[in-house]
Amino acid sequence: MTIPFPSPAHKQRAILDLAPLLFESCRLLAVVPAVFGTFWNLYRVLMPPENHWRWRVEYMVCILWSVLTGSQCLKLTTGLLKRWRVYYSPLPTLIRLLALQAICWPATHFTLSLLDHETRPLVCWAAIGTTTCCSRSIQMWVTSNIVEPPGSSPSDASMKRRSKRRWDGAAVLRECVLPAAIAYFVMAWAVILSREFNGSR
Repeated sequence: MTIPFPSPAHKQRAILDLAPLLFESCRLLAVVPAVFGTFWNLYRVLMPPENHWRWRVEYMVCILWSVLTGSQCLKLTTGLLKRWRVYYSPLPTLIRLLALQAICWPATHFTLSLLDHETRPLVCWAAIGTTTCCSRSIQMWVTSNIVEPPGSSPSDASMKRRSKRRWDGAAVLRECVLPAAIAYFVMAWAVILSREFNGSR
């Protein structure tokens, strides 16, 4: 009795059928560090390291930065995924998605450890959020030669390559600079008011 083995064509078909689910799962992995950071910051708002409202304010601003970081990480990964699906087959695309998370997760942990998130959480999350916004702006330029026709689904067939990349300054200002500027504005006023009410000028 012989056991039938799947042919290469069947294996390729199975990979193609699973590809959308795998892509989506790996894409959502990008927000994991920011989600954990948001919950940790929320926990610290409720249970600050010292029973002082200054720490609560600081961790509330950290929540803003961690949410911004998660949003930008997801957009960055989504943009790169669109590019990779045009240039590569499913397996190399999946490897690149996982490699991206293998870089971003340790980078987040390294920043939190290097800047000591227990002592200066706001500095840590501001640094992470700022570098993520910068990375997002670079990704927007890198993927600017990938065009998705309006009303089409994000598939390999619908996305096309242009000959040249272009720098869209207005889009970068709107999607990267403005969110970071709002977070910095809130952070600045939170620090100022914290010092005022704390009596330290």
